[in-house]
Amino acid sequence: MSESFDETLDLLKDLNLEDFSKHSFRGIEKESLRVSNRTISTTDHPVSLGSTLTNQFITTDFSEALLELITNKKHTINSSLKQLEEILNFVYLNCEDTIWPSSVPCTISDEKDIRIAEYGSNNSGRLKNLYRKGLSERYGSMMQCVSGIHYNFSLDDVFFSKLKPENLSLQEFKNGSYLSLVRNFRRNAWLLLYLFGASPIVPKSFISGRENFLKDLNDEDCFLEFATCLRMSELGYMSNAQDNLYIAYNNLDEYVENLMFALTKKFPKYAEIGTEKDGDFIQINDSIIQIENEYYSSIRPKRLIGSGERPINVLKEKGIEYVEVRCMDNDPFEPLSLSQETSHFLEMYLMICFIDENKVAEKDEVIEIQTNWQNVVKDGRNPDLKIIQNGKAIPIGLAAENVFFKMEKFIDALSESSSEMKLSLQNTLDLQKAKLKDSNLTPSGKILKSIKENNSTWAEFNMELFEQHKKYFSRLHNELDYLDEEVKSSIEKFNQMEQEEEIPFADFLKNYLNALN
Repeated sequence: MSESFDETLDLLKDLNLEDFSKHSFRGIEKESLRVSNRTISTTDHPVSLGSTLTNQFITTDFSEALLELITNKKHTINSSLKQLEEILNFVYLNCEDTIWPSSVPCTISDEKDIRIAEYGSNNSGRLKNLYRKGLSERYGSMMQCVSGIHYNFSLDDVFFSKLKPENLSLQEFKNGSYLSLVRNFRRNAWLLLYLFGASPIVPKSFISGRENFLKDLNDEDCFLEFATCLRMSELGYMSNAQDNLYIAYNNLDEYVENLMFALTKKFPKYAEIGTEKDGDFIQINDSIIQIENEYYSSIRPKRLIGSGERPINVLKEKGIEYVEVRCMDNDPFEPLSLSQETSHFLEMYLMICFIDENKVAEKDEVIEIQTNWQNVVKDGRNPDLKIIQNGKAIPIGLAAENVFFKMEKFIDALSESSSEMKLSLQNTLDLQKAKLKDSNLTPSGKILKSIKENNSTWAEFNMELFEQHKKYFSRLHNELDYLDEEVKSSIEKFNQMEQEEEIPFADFLKNYLNALN
């Protein structure tokens, strides 16, 4: 679709497709750090939560202490959030540690205390562990302890079939539509950092020995006065090796080619580290990225893969199935880290990105996107900040209003039969508009205000919120039997995998690396 925003919106209305809630699916992945005595837990992942390799709902990310909670694909926002609540409820009942509310971790005085996640002695588990060892070698373990929300979003085939032009196959049309959505998402993703960023502060231990641009907040913590999302700065999820990739997402072939380059191009610094040390593997390879997941981006086009499959091969052969939004901080004020209002806004933003004009992105624009991103990360709540669009600097408030204007149009386009949806979207839009007028209403603004007013530290602020969340979960009466069952069956599956005959790991790794088409 290369029509204008208004033309595509009219087309959706004509086809009775404007209420995307009838055609959309979402899944949520939430990371949370396990903390003990105000620092990162050094214990094994609790057996009471099952096997991290085979439990479909509860696993770990980089560290043994970094929980990752995963919901099923759901047809409504409410059912997604309900399941996230159930999984968190189960974790609170079955884990003695503090579940850290924020994206930026607690004080970790010694990086050696960060245990890399382990998944057993089977080849699949060893590969997952090796990837994480490689991340530690490349970036250090500290920055890998940040956590956040990944939000997976898709539209069904009925939706695409009704919109599809005759000259394209369904999958070609989906690929083009999702990539247009991704490009439009990236153009204004800075707005999500402003509205929902919740990491304006980091403990001093987090930046120990690293060059940084922060100021002292107190004896324990550093901050920037107008920062929104330091997790997404070069102190958190960023990689210098990836700085010059300039991936534009213009078409699937180009995207796959760019990813393939990153997966196979040696990076001098990583080659210096080497892939083995004292007879043990320490990274998967010495390329710019070891595997597809190492590419850091605010949003990714994705497809579900089977065991042992390479995501890049499956994407190339079968096409895009959904998008994964990766720039959302854990909101420490929310027990689930994500509210219903935020979910509604995020999905409305995804839809206006879907509807907006299908324009390719040139390298200059990719650089603009990266510049806006870093400026809002560090200085987003500064009312004098300018956003660069098409080479021109415009005030951040005006740039945000331009996005909100499209959202107003989208809400107006909803028919009376979608009154509940209309109400939800208008409600969240009003909340976000208020944040634009007063940046103290943003999560980052609220965090700084609370810490300054109470003269507290990052640790004290988070511990107090953890106690509130604990009370919230203690009062719930969710049906959690299916999670108990999953724990048992995941342990059985894992034990079975550990007993199976396998080829030597070195051969398994070689086959994995050679599997790139």
